[in-house]
Amino acid sequence: IEKKNLSLQVDFTISFLFPFPCVNGHNLIKCLVYMYCFPLIISAPSGGGKTSIVARLLEDDGLSRVITATTRAPRKGEIDGKDYHFWSVRRFESAIKKGAMAEWAKVHVNYYGIPKSSLDKLIKAGKTPVLVIDVQGARTVKKVYKRAVSIFITPSSFDELKRRIISRDDGTTDIKVRLASAKKELKCIKDYDYLVINDDFEKAVADCKAIIRAERLKVERSTKKFKQ
Repeated sequence: IEKKNLSLQVDFTISFLFPFPCVNGHNLIKCLVYMYCFPLIISAPSGGGKTSIVARLLEDDGLSRVITATTRAPRKGEIDGKDYHFWSVRRFESAIKKGAMAEWAKVHVNYYGIPKSSLDKLIKAGKTPVLVIDVQGARTVKKVYKRAVSIFITPSSFDELKRRIISRDDGTTDIKVRLASAKKELKCIKDYDYLVINDDFEKAVADCKAIIRAERLKVERSTKKFKQ
């Protein structure tokens, strides 16, 4: 009996705070799902630290990396539907014509892009899709998904960024190209919602988490879905 009264009390409180039908909190849960559902765009120049930061952010069960589609051949150990969606050129070009891609680009001879279905599937499941994309891709996605939140990550100075790029042990020989690209990307910071300075890794991770939490709590992400 006490448990039943407690349930009624919880439902009464929820109904008072959120004036729409609520049975055992189910609609509140639905409301929170809608509240959390927004694509999260993360961009950074080479050496900005986005890969390490995103790896930490993905420890949050509410976040999920979006699976990219590509026309390149799978590498050893890669699994279709897990690492990438491996598509034929014909299928990819068909998806472009149908407007089924949130963003895409052709890199050398291969296509890379994010299918809208990958984003929509995660959103419907109550997940926040995480897109690690460049400034051009971010601009395209923001046009399609108006509720997307974008974060630009960079160290506090170009000299530090240059130092990181030069000291990277990834066998790259295109340092000049990376530096030139970084300069162009830094000019696009004004197009983003948030800027996170990555001089202190743990602080940068904490800043990103704070942004995500604040965005999840925005009233505008929930009230549009409330029903009287």
